[in-house]
Amino acid sequence: MKLILQKWILFAQSDLDAAKRLFNSPKPTHWTYLLVLWHCHQTIEKALKMIIIKKKKELLKIHDLPRLSSLAEINLSKQQTTLLEELNKFYLRSRYPDLIYKPLSSPNRKIAKELLIHTKKLFLWLKPQ
Repeated sequence: MKLILQKWILFAQSDLDAAKRLFNSPKPTHWTYLLVLWHCHQTIEKALKMIIIKKKKELLKIHDLPRLSSLAEINLSKQQTTLLEELNKFYLRSRYPDLIYKPLSSPNRKIAKELLIHTKKLFLWLKPQ
């Protein structure tokens, strides 16, 4: 079990690393920032799924962060809950034809930086859970 949990943490850490690298791209566009935030979403999604596995609960193939936090049965602060709701907006639903045509947000550098900072903090808080 410990090995599986370590793999999930490394998997999540890789998404956080990707988000940081994209944020520091030499010529970022709003698409770059959208990908930064998608990787932030993935970081937290994987950390929450790691907690669900650790608690020996059924792992559902869902991507909704507030729902995953509920399944993980962790007590989040209002700020952490708000972050999950905000990051949920940046999950790219390209595999779902009925959702692909909904308008995407156009995040800027300031939004991406703020959410990346909060994602790092939440990830560090979730790791030992």
